[in-house]
Amino acid sequence: MGGKVKKRIVILIVCAVLAAGMMAVAASLDLPGETVMRWFGASYDSLSTMILFVLFCGALGFPVQILVKALPRALLMLHRISMGRAKALLVVLDTAALFLTMALVDWLMSTVLVGYVILLLIALVMAVLSMDDLEGWEDR
Repeated sequence: MGGKVKKRIVILIVCAVLAAGMMAVAASLDLPGETVMRWFGASYDSLSTMILFVLFCGALGFPVQILVKALPRALLMLHRISMGRAKALLVVLDTAALFLTMALVDWLMSTVLVGYVILLLIALVMAVLSMDDLEGWEDR
């Protein structure tokens, strides 16, 4: 029983050190991140509100992303569209869904103000980066 308790204490200490390290990294990135955000017209009260903004966007966007990625995959599997058109459809749907999700969270959170231009740019970059998710779906 003593070994299990020691192991759990070590795990707890390691997690606390990792959390402190992540907070130190986040605090060091706050000033440059805030400067870049201000260039694009975004503002937030504190780093914690910005982290909450990202977490809420992720939580709301997760089920939406499942649906958005399902349509191009299904059309690929049924051989209704080519890979190029599936990627274009994915980029359009993913950009729109992510933009609307982030705009909704921005509208609901009064402590974070992000302009539509930066929301659209972030959504577009994320959508382009997710195009690789379609690889291999046309052969199934």
